Amino acid sequence: MSLFLEILTQVTLPIITLVALGWILQPRLKLDVGSLNRLQVYVVMPAFLVHFLSTGKQPLSVIWPVFYFGFIQFMILIPLGWLLVLAFRMRRSLGPMMGLGTAYANVGFFGIPVTQLAFGPDYLIYQSVLTALMAILVCTVGVWLLAPSGGSKLGKLRNAFETPLIPSVILGIALRGFGIELPVVVSQPLQFLGSIFTPLALYTLGAQIAAARNINFEFGPQLLILTLKFLVSPILSWLICIAMGLPPDITAVIVVAAATPVGVLITIFAAEYKTESEFISTAVVISTALSPIFVTGWILATRLYWCEP
Repeated sequence: MSLFLEILTQVTLPIITLVALGWILQPRLKLDVGSLNRLQVYVVMPAFLVHFLSTGKQPLSVIWPVFYFGFIQFMILIPLGWLLVLAFRMRRSLGPMMGLGTAYANVGFFGIPVTQLAFGPDYLIYQSVLTALMAILVCTVGVWLLAPSGGSKLGKLRNAFETPLIPSVILGIALRGFGIELPVVVSQPLQFLGSIFTPLALYTLGAQIAAARNINFEFGPQLLILTLKFLVSPILSWLICIAMGLPPDITAVIVVAAATPVGVLITIFAAEYKTESEFISTAVVISTALSPIFVTGWILATRLYWCEP
């Protein structure tokens, strides 16, 4: 009970409070959610990643197992979601979107704050690697699956590198790998900007829920993607970690990351390629609203596993 109360008070309630604040205030403040997202993607999150990756304590060798895990998980979950759509005789156009929605979690805007609150800053390097890898995969494999046949596919693959996210991860790891310390005039502003990432990301998620308009609830498809997202994906991730021999603490971070909601980036591609846009937008809103409940459960489960004698 004490472990549950610790997770509830130190992780779940702060998350719910900040998300609820965004949801409650958005109708009054009417902030532009798109501008908030761009502020995070182009300014706050890059500063956060460069600062924490360049000043972390773990050796860089620890990132490679996480990188391999992310690739394996992504490549299993996409065909799994697609096959289940066919098995349950849902419309075929849901196949690629069900797979991508299951595989691509919100490991950035939701997963990084959860990791910081639940596991501490020393574990942010794992979540940062997953964030960069998921962005690369969804902007390459995802675009390849969703884009219509023709030259537009190759043209859109460069989207993965059009934001500072991936360069920020590379820069942070390079600074640390070569032992380069940034001057205070640079590192201090990065630290200040990075410190607002967690509250701003969670507030923005709440504002997104409040501002959501493109909602069309279909019970069968939504039940399937929520089951895949909150149950199948974390369980599969746990099994992959065990098979890879990853230590319990890294396993815990990865499993909790797998239980984060459907990533927002997919909705952009769904709208652009006119592929099940309403379905995936609804899945993002519902999974974001439900995620604190399921994330709490998976944090509790992994903590018990981690602390086993």
